[in-house]
Amino acid sequence: MAADDDAPQTDAPRPSPEFQRLAPLLGTWRADDHTQDSILGPGVPVTSNESFSWLDGGYFLVSTYETVFGDEPAQRGVNYWGYDDEAKRFRIIFFSNNGPFTEEGNRYEGVVSGDTLTFEGPARFQYVLDADGRLKTNADGTISVDWWLRDENDEWQPWMNNIFTRVHE
Repeated sequence: MAADDDAPQTDAPRPSPEFQRLAPLLGTWRADDHTQDSILGPGVPVTSNESFSWLDGGYFLVSTYETVFGDEPAQRGVNYWGYDDEAKRFRIIFFSNNGPFTEEGNRYEGVVSGDTLTFEGPARFQYVLDADGRLKTNADGTISVDWWLRDENDEWQPWMNNIFTRVHE
């Protein structure tokens, strides 16, 4: 067997350029915010620490998180962000200590529309895009994410606005 057999395949497709929209997320972030009253009950303080990096090869963005809502135990997990060129959608699959995996409960799909990137799954969250189509970084270097939950009538209702501050590049 030749030594070249271990070399990476050069005929593999390149990662989708759509991933460049997510590049501002790379690094480690922290948010200290508050949820609104919702179907889950009264609003509570929320603290989240999240880290984002490319999986080797650049085909997936990987994020890990630890989020605490009020006095509840920390939610910890990992998200794998991909892009489906054929469907023109971002896809997230996540795993956490919140319970077992379910198809409906552990997936999000994201679509770019105008100046926003909106994901829907168990909740809905949205980023604003800058003039280059990438996630917008606010003037102070933070990134904002708006969240919604479905109410008892299955309508999206505002839930929280996270403002993430970079901790590490």
